[in-house]
Amino acid sequence: MATEFKLELENRTEVGHQAAREVRNLGNVPGVFYSAKYEPVSFSIETRHLYEALHSQSHVYSVSVSGETLHAIFKEIQYHPVTEEIIHIDLFGISLTDKISLSVPVVLEGEPSGVKTGGIMSQNITEVEIQCLATKVPDAIRINVEELEVGNSIHVAELSIEDGEILTNPEITVVSVQIPKEEVIEEPVLEEDELAEGEEGAEEEGSESAEGVESKESESD
Repeated sequence: MATEFKLELENRTEVGHQAAREVRNLGNVPGVFYSAKYEPVSFSIETRHLYEALHSQSHVYSVSVSGETLHAIFKEIQYHPVTEEIIHIDLFGISLTDKISLSVPVVLEGEPSGVKTGGIMSQNITEVEIQCLATKVPDAIRINVEELEVGNSIHVAELSIEDGEILTNPEITVVSVQIPKEEVIEEPVLEEDELAEGEEGAEEEGSESAEGVESKESESD
């Protein structure tokens, strides 16, 4: 299981677009904590601290709500459409004894044998959805691809996690090694109008040549 990361949250009483904008102007990110036990709680979190949490290997976070230490997962993260900065987050309170569903990254390890002989490795998905106890969430699903030859692939059905199940479609290809496609240089295709113009030009050149021969013959006569 990944290490638990403690989120430092600051309760906020002012809500709405203007209040959220003021929070962001102070270098923080506004958010809301939801759970079955409490009414929604609005909070703010330092942007730097939030990114530290996201870059940690944790999926379950420790938070302090109304003086009580609880556990939560990220329910939603909203990004600015242009700058791609985080502008709002939602946290959802969970019990460590309940099963939860969430996505975890897929990490490939090693270099496939097929790549060493000229093949190209293609990773089709970078994460899978799993269901397990909150205390059993892995930081990632790691796949050793060293034995993959050209033409080989690994599907979701071949993956597994301890004390849980994978919910992603088992038929989906996770990674494969294929022969590089050769570039096909296509001959330019002339349109009918261009062909017609070419034929007309050839006929005109032919008639001009014939006229030149006739004029020379007349002169010689």
